[in-house]
This record gives sequence, C-alpha cells and structure tokens, in this order.
Amino acid sequence: MTVKHVLVHVEPGLGSEVRLKYAIAFAHAFDAKLIGVTVTLPPTEIPSAMMGEAQLFNAALQSSEEASTFASTQFAKMTSDCGLQTEWRNGEGNPTEVVAAEAGRADIAIVGGTDRDVLDGGVYNLSPADVLMTCGRPVLVLPNAAVPTFPHKRVLVAWKNSPEAARAVHDAIPVLRLADEVVLSEIVANETWNGRYTISINDVADHLRAHGVPVKVRRIQGGSGDAGGLLLGLATEIAADLFVAGGYGHSRLREWVLGGVTASVLEQARIPYLLSH
Repeated sequence: MTVKHVLVHVEPGLGSEVRLKYAIAFAHAFDAKLIGVTVTLPPTEIPSAMMGEAQLFNAALQSSEEASTFASTQFAKMTSDCGLQTEWRNGEGNPTEVVAAEAGRADIAIVGGTDRDVLDGGVYNLSPADVLMTCGRPVLVLPNAAVPTFPHKRVLVAWKNSPEAARAVHDAIPVLRLADEVVLSEIVANETWNGRYTISINDVADHLRAHGVPVKVRRIQGGSGDAGGLLLGLATEIAADLFVAGGYGHSRLREWVLGGVTASVLEQARIPYLLSH
C-alpha cells in the first residue's frame, strides 16, 4: 500500500482541530494530497422531532450551514501554508454516507472517535464504526481525548487468522515502517491453540520485516471473550501510541453488530487506532 490521498473529516470544535493537525503531519510523511470533508445536513437529515417546530427546524438548518462554513474556513486556514496539495469537499446528505463515499477516493480516512464532548461543536455525530463498515478503506480513528503526533513511536498490532486482520496488517504497513517499535500480538487460549497458530504469527512478522517494519511478537494468554480488554491492557503496558486491528462486524436489521475486540476498541480506546474491514 502506498499513501497518495489522505481524507480527514473536519467539523467545528477542538477535537477536529487536533485531528486536522494530525492529518497534516500524516500527509506530510507520505507527501500525500490532503482532502478535507465536512457534511451539510439537508432538511431530510434534520431530527424528526424538530419537523413540527418551524423555528427549531430552521435554526437546525442554519446551524448546519454555519458549521460547514466554519469547517471550510478552518481547513483553509490550517492548510494555507502547510506545503501540501489540498482539496476541500462539502457534501450534503447523510454524514456516514457522504464521508464513506468520499473515503473511496482516498487511501485512508481519518475521523474522530465517539467520545466527543457535546459542547465541542459540530451538529451531527459521525459513527466511526459505520464509516469503517461501509467505506472499503482503512479508517484511522482519533479519540477526541487524544493529542497524538505522527509518526507513531510504538504501535500495537492485533493478529488472528482472519481476512480482517490480514487486511489491517497490509493497510498499516506504510505507518508501521515509520514507527520506532511494532509489537505484533495474538491472544492464545491454550497450548493446542498456540501450537496451531505460532507459525502463522511468525510468518506475518517475517512479512512485516521484509517491508522494513521493526516488529517483535508478543503472545497473551487468555480467552476470546476478554480479548479486547487484554489487548488494550497490553497497549497501556507497552505505552503504545497507536493500535492496529481488523474491524469485525455484520449488518443486522440495518444496524452493525460489532465483534468483541472492535466494540471494545471503539468504546474504550484512548489512543488512535487504525481499523480495516
């Protein structure tokens, strides 16, 4: 994977400002084009509770337009002298659909987490899980409590024999090459399970080394039921500043049912995380 186009979601608020600074540094590392995107809500996306109140409805439309204008101005101001090729996109529609569609023209999408303070600005909530499951691109999520820098120094990569994990490892290679240390980890439930998968994780480590990634292997004893907590605990132990994993989930009744590790990371992670589905 080569990184030529980086997409970042921009909205009012401090979390978005931090995210945009990170995205600029990320794009600089790969001499990539930076594409900013925000979403203006059309009348059909305004909460139905406001439909019967003309004053509230019109105020919501105005707030959305003002938020989009603010985001555009913020992007232009922060990228004016950054030395990158940039592009601004203002989509109108459902936020998830707009961002997921725009991500299709980029190599990676950078979005905010689910921990945004309601006072931090913005007029809609963008679910990173929904974007991940529908965009077909790796998604790098920055929890709003995080103040990350790029490149990352120490990265934890979660491994299991699955298409999602294999995709995540592949998608993350450009980022992993720039790290000081990469820990490739798997959860092992017992010795039989461990024996079955030992070669697999070592082969993956060899593959990463062939790409110039400074990687070492770490196995954790435990069951699949607490995999998310174990991996996040290891991230804290090794002072990781990025977590990489496959994003697991399936659609049921128009809602995404997420795998255990994916759900744990989305809900609990306080460091940036890169997920691929």
